[in-house]
Amino acid sequence: MQTRPDSTKSSNRRNGRFLKRKRDEEGVASTVGTIMALLVFLTFLTLFTNSYVPVWMIDNERSHMSQAMDQFGAIKGKVDDLVVMAEVTGRTDLNMYGPVTLGASGIPVFASPTAGELIYSPYGVGNSTVTLSFTYSLNGKSVALSDLSGGMLQLYAPNRYYVQQWVAYENGAIIVKQLDGQVIRGVPSLQVVKTSSNSLLNVSWTQVALIGMNSTLDGTSTAGVNIDMIYLDSQIYDNNGHGMNITMTFKTLYGKAWYNYLTSYFSGVPLLSSDYYVTHNANYDTIGLRLNNTGFFNYNKAIMQMTVNLA
Repeated sequence: MQTRPDSTKSSNRRNGRFLKRKRDEEGVASTVGTIMALLVFLTFLTLFTNSYVPVWMIDNERSHMSQAMDQFGAIKGKVDDLVVMAEVTGRTDLNMYGPVTLGASGIPVFASPTAGELIYSPYGVGNSTVTLSFTYSLNGKSVALSDLSGGMLQLYAPNRYYVQQWVAYENGAIIVKQLDGQVIRGVPSLQVVKTSSNSLLNVSWTQVALIGMNSTLDGTSTAGVNIDMIYLDSQIYDNNGHGMNITMTFKTLYGKAWYNYLTSYFSGVPLLSSDYYVTHNANYDTIGLRLNNTGFFNYNKAIMQMTVNLA
């Protein structure tokens, strides 16, 4: 029987080991390449989620707050227009509409939208009231007048990347609040004039009273605010050369903003220190304003009904 030479057997064994070693090395190289590709991908993904996504979301939430300020400014402008039109035409059967975007947009797959909350609190329901009281002379008799009004429309934005903010429309003013402070951005219709150091004050005040149903909307879509002019009462109180004292008491969630605004406003008006007083309680949720020696008072009370619903 013929047998294979030993040299041939040895050669085949060497070739088998070589081919096996070659296949093992190719498999290891392929696995290492796949792992490296995954590491590169994960590195870029981590860089994107930890750096780019927060920056993008900060920009989205900041843009939403700027948009909210513009929309609340438009609502204030519409209310003021309704007051002016009612004074000019005498008609109160007028209405307007304004949108409010509730939340900020997100980033598909990487970050969800940031939801917001729109709250409408008519006076008598929430923490927004104004009490006006004064005594004037009518046909030689002293008449005391007291009036209660108020109300608030508020957007709460619990931003996750940008600072949390509240934007509110209250008593004809637009207020912005953050955790580190609050300020009035759109000023109310208050005017105090004193022509000379010995003259009485001329005061004009337009109080916007909000009525209707207490409502709350949550989400990221756009809400619609319908504004209906219900009634406008415009009165002029002239005390025949005798001074009268006007007192306003604000119950509000934005007391520091009102206190800072009032003190700043009167610091720019040439009044005597005895002509006015601005006070606050310990929690700044009650702000008092007293105007002394007032000879002329132009008081407008605009009653508005707002309804909020999803657009």
